[in-house]
Amino acid sequence: GDVARFASQIKRRRVVIYPYAHLSSDLEEPSEAREILLSMRKEAEAAGLETYTAPFGWNKKLSVSTKAHPLAEQSRSYRSDNQVSTQPKKWRQVELTEEQLLAKIRKSDFSGLPDTDHRVIGERLDLFSFQEVSPGMVYWHNNGLIIRNILLELIRGELRKYGYLEISTPALANTALWRVSGHWDYYKDNMFLTSMGDEEYGLKPMNCPSTFLVYKSKRWSYRDLPLKIADFDPLFRNELSGVTSGLFRVKMFTQDDAHIFAAEDQLKQVFGELIQLMKYLYGVFGLSYKVKVSTMPDDHLGSVEQWEKATRILMDVLEENGLKFEVKEKEGAFYGPKIDVDVMDSMGREWQCATMQLDFQMPQRFRLTYMGEDGKEHTPVVVHRVIYGSLERFIGILIEHFKGNFPVWIAPVQVRVINVSEAAKTYAQQVHARLLQEGFRAEVDVSNRTLEYKVREAELSKIPYVLVVGKKEQEANTVSIRVRHGERVNGVPLEEYIRRLRDEVDRKLLTPP
Repeated sequence: GDVARFASQIKRRRVVIYPYAHLSSDLEEPSEAREILLSMRKEAEAAGLETYTAPFGWNKKLSVSTKAHPLAEQSRSYRSDNQVSTQPKKWRQVELTEEQLLAKIRKSDFSGLPDTDHRVIGERLDLFSFQEVSPGMVYWHNNGLIIRNILLELIRGELRKYGYLEISTPALANTALWRVSGHWDYYKDNMFLTSMGDEEYGLKPMNCPSTFLVYKSKRWSYRDLPLKIADFDPLFRNELSGVTSGLFRVKMFTQDDAHIFAAEDQLKQVFGELIQLMKYLYGVFGLSYKVKVSTMPDDHLGSVEQWEKATRILMDVLEENGLKFEVKEKEGAFYGPKIDVDVMDSMGREWQCATMQLDFQMPQRFRLTYMGEDGKEHTPVVVHRVIYGSLERFIGILIEHFKGNFPVWIAPVQVRVINVSEAAKTYAQQVHARLLQEGFRAEVDVSNRTLEYKVREAELSKIPYVLVVGKKEQEANTVSIRVRHGERVNGVPLEEYIRRLRDEVDRKLLTPP
């Protein structure tokens, strides 16, 4: 069944079947688990797979290139809910004391992780935390939310240049929505579901079906196309606890999601714009990347002819934009071929971020139309696209890429002002106020601690610039600058420093000029 199909997709014929007890909170009895395991082995062997069983997974010595697994979105859980059990489960209700309840309300512990891990850096820089009461979900602190908002403001600004609209849609919807879209069979095991009356509802794991409803709410003409609609609403996927990993894989996340409704003869223009947007955004962060084209999987919607035509369009656009690409056979989405982009960080690791997916199928399922120039109704083609991908994952990548030493335009705190003596305290506060007036993210430390201690604190906080002021600076209305990586410049007029800082921020420089 699914195992044989997945094995075929990744071109592997050897499988190991084992209990994933570390990923589940609802374990079967050992005797029953063994019977299921042996039954699964027989089925796999009958499918022609070289099959092994074990009490736990294989341990291997290997070199890892960290990226999202190509089939990660197809992960599922299988249960025997349809079978009648002769051994009913035993349940007992336990009343917890106040102390026991409080013990559950605690921060996740990352003390055993290396210093380069984004979870460790994020905690030290007060960017975010993970709490045990919300497994796999991020608590954004002020500093982290600043970075998140900068990324959103950056892409929103670019989308305005390309004429995008932006919408927001409900987090909860009747599961009929995903049954119509075709997502239900692929995502139902990873959705947060609930019921209201006799109807089943779910938190949305993706934005496209909701965007289609907004499109259907009015009539569109060929003059409106290509119609570009962005949606930055939070999404929810009920990942198993053993699969979540800091910001890289979470249960609640945000994508820079957009859907473009176009006529077929506009597709090259649409993808050309997307390639330019991707080049700009990745260039701003100094990220290099690799491009891949994923073709028709065995389990797909639509005709082979449609798929071949759509795939050729993607390849032509990449070639016309001078981008080399790798072909990933049978790894397209179930509704259309796609372009995937892996970014490479400073440690040489690859991360799948951008995806641009061509879809001829779902517009037909939702009966989307526009009035053509010929006065007849036509079905648009939809392009699903993200550039950052998951905003959480992208921020995690940036944290590890820069090792927390963010360029000044991204840094949560851009400048910290430090006084040398009590006599310079008022001047330090005036410099701080001037920086705030100019819109910079600045702090001031006028505590009684030593200068060396205060400078060291700023260095540990990875603040790009420390301005040291004393009597001499106060009299001349200057500042002495300490750059994060060691350079020192004394006696710089305050207004000149502000002009320099403004230029560095506006140009989004990765390092000081």
